[in-house]
Amino acid sequence: MEPVWIKKVVCKACGYEFSTPRVRTATLKVKSIESDFKKNYEIINPIPYSVTTCPECNYSARNEDFDKFELDYYPQIIKLAAAIKEAKKNIKFPETKEITMEQAIQKHLLAIAFYNQYKPPNFNTIAGLYMHIVWLYREVGNFEKEKEYLKFALDAYIKTYERGNFLPETIGEPGIIYLIGEINRRLGNYSEAVQWFSRGVKHQEIKSYPNIENLIRDAWEKINEIKKNQDLKNQEEKK
Repeated sequence: MEPVWIKKVVCKACGYEFSTPRVRTATLKVKSIESDFKKNYEIINPIPYSVTTCPECNYSARNEDFDKFELDYYPQIIKLAAAIKEAKKNIKFPETKEITMEQAIQKHLLAIAFYNQYKPPNFNTIAGLYMHIVWLYREVGNFEKEKEYLKFALDAYIKTYERGNFLPETIGEPGIIYLIGEINRRLGNYSEAVQWFSRGVKHQEIKSYPNIENLIRDAWEKINEIKKNQDLKNQEEKK
């Protein structure tokens, strides 16, 4: 069974019918998970295929949203898609099983542009799309771009926390706090990371998410180890 298949869909923004690649979930096998929830797969990485983009108007959304969103309630989305189509500013994507990393990133950026138009915007979804881009760049070793988009993801997660809506059930508010701390840690913002981790372990719901509590303590330990090594290095340099 091939991992990628072609699905026929109809764009709810402009009515155009097109083909888009999807990954069969039955073929997905996770071999490891990184500290920022990046999953590493054995056969195929589904991230490049996780956004559907209409080639006519460039309306873009996560696969699950593209199939279910009723855009009649979001006239601003239809207006944006129509403007792109009429101005012929749409980016053409091949309706094949193959997708390059550049095309995947373009689709994600288009989706982010559309999600920002929803009222109210779902910053947790936007942050997740930025993290997809982070992980794609990490896989090819482009750490400069990874860092650039980590900053965008951080901003979106902070807005998720501050607004307190669209919180993911699987990790709750403690999980969002952890991700803010973890991204700060990966960016080298250790003081900010510790502040967020401290907030996380003191959260009233943290005991309901023992996996998040463990992740926070592990990340905190990594920072302490870095600080310890830095102190030893400074002591050696003073000798």
